[in-house]
Parts: sequence; structure tokens; C-alpha cells
Amino acid sequence: MVFIIYGTTGELIKIIPLIVDLKKKKKCFTIALVQQEKQLKTFFESYPEVPKPDLWLVHGYKNNDLDKFHQMPIWFTKALFAFIKNRNNILRSSNSQKDKNILLVHGDTISTVAGSLIAKNLKFKLGHIESGLRSFNILHPFPEEIDRRIVSKLARVHFAPGDIPTKNLIDAKVKGEIINTKVNTVFDSIKYADKQNPISSSLFGLPKKFGLISIHRNELLLNKSVFKMTLKTIAEYSKKHKMFFIQHPITLARIESLGLSSFVKNNFEYMPKLDYFSFIKLLRGADFVITDSGGLQEECAYLSIPCMVHRRATERMEGIDQGIVQLSGYDEFKLRKFL
Repeated sequence: MVFIIYGTTGELIKIIPLIVDLKKKKKCFTIALVQQEKQLKTFFESYPEVPKPDLWLVHGYKNNDLDKFHQMPIWFTKALFAFIKNRNNILRSSNSQKDKNILLVHGDTISTVAGSLIAKNLKFKLGHIESGLRSFNILHPFPEEIDRRIVSKLARVHFAPGDIPTKNLIDAKVKGEIINTKVNTVFDSIKYADKQNPISSSLFGLPKKFGLISIHRNELLLNKSVFKMTLKTIAEYSKKHKMFFIQHPITLARIESLGLSSFVKNNFEYMPKLDYFSFIKLLRGADFVITDSGGLQEECAYLSIPCMVHRRATERMEGIDQGIVQLSGYDEFKLRKFL
């Protein structure tokens, strides 16, 4: 039996094609350790054909999305207690021969780590999808770089999306089997998204040319000088080129706390956070993207959309060698040159 644990909308999106295929074969049991309660519920309501989790263990933070670092220890504790309470239910769905069960986790979130510990407790083989990505800087991205290293210690099947992640795992001398999948699972997710009918009304009446700004990472938002420089630099270019600013709640809260709400509204047009299928349609129409999202970096690489990854370091190589993706390193000159 294949067990799959996920906790964020991003994780689910990257494994939907896998879940759909395994469900058809009746070989899959999915468990939601939910960090993004509202986002996931809205997603399932919007697209009922996407398989819902067989077991929903945690409901975010007080039934809201987990969006602050201090909430994580509380969420993590609740997740482990919820697992203990439901442990027998999971075992009843498993193969009686423990070595015939594998539990899959994806990526680098706190739910990835929690899922790995659950696999160890159940004595199931642990498989890590999107394994081997490394920035070699524990602070960028944080805590994702640490999360990946923890999971690599526990996993016994490592699904590495390319030659460089594979080499990283070999160099780290991880235990178990390393499987080079060549590309990231987001490649399958994009193809799956193209077959769906997006539901967002925000896609009507889009201009022929526009850029997308999607920033939300803590290391950028908490760096006051760099964050202000970023907004002001991009705003200068917005006078020449239409730009949509994706409304991440954590980003908007930081903008408000810095007293920059009117500045941002006067220079950019806000775009609400869209469900994935709608977002891929929006992304396909963009001239360029500025983001601190690793997932969006991959999507731009596969869709050949010029992308500036606004981070000090990235653990993902998609698009960089081809020149589709550039890394800013928080350098204002590089950002201006890209624009």
C-alpha cells in the first residue's frame, strides 16, 4: 500500500497526478496534515474531481492557515497527537507485511518532516519526492533547507528531480535507493492543470502584456531595507509596464506594517491568490515573473517564461542553465537589469 502525506496546497498540487493514478489502481491512502486549512478546503470545493484526503488529521492553526513561524511548534505538536489518536486507523488500511508499505512525503515543509516521523513510527519505508535539492545555506531558504536535510536522513527511497539533486544525495551518502526522475513532479502538474477549466473571474479582461510579482518569503519580508528597495525598484518599472501584485496575506500584512500600502496600491494592480489551475492560465500569459517562490521558478522554467528569483540562494536549478531564470541575490543592479 502507498500512503501519501501532505500539508499544503503546493504539496498537493505537485502530487495530484500521482494520487489520481494510484487511486485508480486502489493502491493509495492519503493523509492530510493540513497547514493551509482555508486554501485546501477552497481548492477541494472548487475542483471536486481532485481526490480528497482519506484522513484529515490537522486543521491548520485554529482552523485557519498556518502563516506565522511561532504557530509551527503548536501545529507540530497537535499533528503528532492527532497521529497517535488515529494510528490504528492507518494501520488497518496498511498491508500486514510492513515492508510492503511505503509512505511518501513531498518537498520541504514542516508537514514533510512530520510525515517522515510518522513513517518511522509506523515502520513503513519512507519515500521522499523532490529529494536532493540543496542551497547549502541553512538560512536561505529557512527552514526548508533544514527540513530537507532531516527528511533525507530518514528516507530510504529518494526521488531526485535531476542530475544535480542526485549528485547531492550521493555526496551526502544517504541511505537507501536514489531514483533520478529527471524532472520535478510540477512538470506533470502543469499538464494536469492545462486539462482543467479554471474558475477564477480574475482571468477575464487581462491585458496583452503584463508582469507578475509574487513575493512572500520570511527572509525577504523581514529584511526591511531589501524589501523596501524591492518594492521601489519594481514600482519604477510599473510606470512602463503593467504589473500584477499577487495578494499573499503575509506580504500584505508586512506592507501595511511598514506604512507602504498606498505606495503599493498606486503602483501595482492587486491580483487575488488564485487556485492553481487558474494561476497556470494567468502565468502562461505573463511576459515575466519576479518571485521568491521555488515552485514558481520551476513553473516558469518549464513554460519558458523569464523569471527573476528574488532570493540570496536557490536550491533549484530549473531554468538557470538555460537562462530563463536568474537569481538576484537581493542585488538591486541585477533586479534593474532584469527589468
